[in-house]
Amino acid sequence: MSKALEGYRDQVWALVDAKSFYCSCEQLFDPKLANKPVVVLSNNDGCCVALSEQAKALGIQRGAPWFKIEREMKKQGVAVRSSNYSLYADMSRRFIEELHRFSPHVEQYSIDEAFVRLDGLSHKGLAGYGKDIRDTIEKHLGLPVRVGIGATPTLAKLGNQAAKQYEERVDGVIEIDTDHKRRWLLERTDIQEIWGIGAKMSTRLRTSGVHNALQLADKSAADMRRLWNVGLARTVLELQGITCINPGDIDEKRKQILSSRSFGIGISRLDDLKAALAFHCQRAGEKLRRQGSQAGIVSVFLRTNRYKELPQHNKTSIRTLMCPSQDSYKFLSLALEQLDAIYRPGYEYQKIGVILDELTDANNDNFQFDMFDTSALEEMKRRDLMAITDKMNARFKNGIKPASVISSTNWHMRQAFRSNRWTTRLDELPIAKC
Repeated sequence: MSKALEGYRDQVWALVDAKSFYCSCEQLFDPKLANKPVVVLSNNDGCCVALSEQAKALGIQRGAPWFKIEREMKKQGVAVRSSNYSLYADMSRRFIEELHRFSPHVEQYSIDEAFVRLDGLSHKGLAGYGKDIRDTIEKHLGLPVRVGIGATPTLAKLGNQAAKQYEERVDGVIEIDTDHKRRWLLERTDIQEIWGIGAKMSTRLRTSGVHNALQLADKSAADMRRLWNVGLARTVLELQGITCINPGDIDEKRKQILSSRSFGIGISRLDDLKAALAFHCQRAGEKLRRQGSQAGIVSVFLRTNRYKELPQHNKTSIRTLMCPSQDSYKFLSLALEQLDAIYRPGYEYQKIGVILDELTDANNDNFQFDMFDTSALEEMKRRDLMAITDKMNARFKNGIKPASVISSTNWHMRQAFRSNRWTTRLDELPIAKC
């Protein structure tokens, strides 16, 4: 077998995910919401992005526009909350810290789920260990979780899905510890439910006679690599119980970084647009530096609301940097020039954003010098400044921001139903009086 298809047979993985994470956080800090239907809305209170189990039972669909169902849902006693990202991010951090009690090897996969390596533990009794994880997190954080355990990350993911599907029967924990369990579960798993297989790939596999996970697992990995690709071949090995995918490698570097958000209300003033653009330049720069990249192109786009019967104006501007950079303030300077060029007074804008493109690995001694441009000479110092800025912003709530970010607040998103940021803001804690 080629090196690309080598794997490990002696690993044990658990996937732990929090149930209805956003809604669980809201119910945790507001006892009145316990065991009641709860809906969490997207940016600007647009669509339903998270539903409690009770809300799902009422037939509410994820992604449903709230304004269409608001009247009927309130009649049925549905509680609604705006997305409270500060609260969710802090609870996610605590969730990951709790998992480190059980293993030194924890790979966070998303805000509400993580892979945990359980190597070295006896295979007998791992289901009990999974229940310990479940009970500890619920006791210490108040969050209900499900646990799937398997020989590979892909099997752990499928076990977690099964723990959700058969939750009442398995008490939220499933361990795939025998070949009989593995084949039973794979036979009942649709091909599109496999981690890493999307709609297009599943459609192509169905045309070749592969409809469920067991049929795929029974294929030869070498043949799948020859006929399809190495990614599908690795998935076959994972389904067979051979680990060859590291969840930490799933989050590959982005080839393009976008920062954008719709406004809570229509914006016409140039100063408000500049404040929003400054925020997005800073945010995009932080993402860029976090993945160790530098950008060669800065683009700005400006949009009106196409769903309103108002004058429309949609423009995009692209500028190339003479020297690739990590400097948020250089991006901002270039973005503001572009905004001045594409902005037109008299329009009600709904969205603005910045795109960093032509990304390459940041290498402090790899600059293209130009006799007409001296920016490369300053880039090294600017990168040190950006590193200090990122540390300050990570440590302090307000941190360091461009002045234009705080000059206006009209552009911030609408959060009419946001709960308090209980774990990160002292001024939002409830006051007990006696």
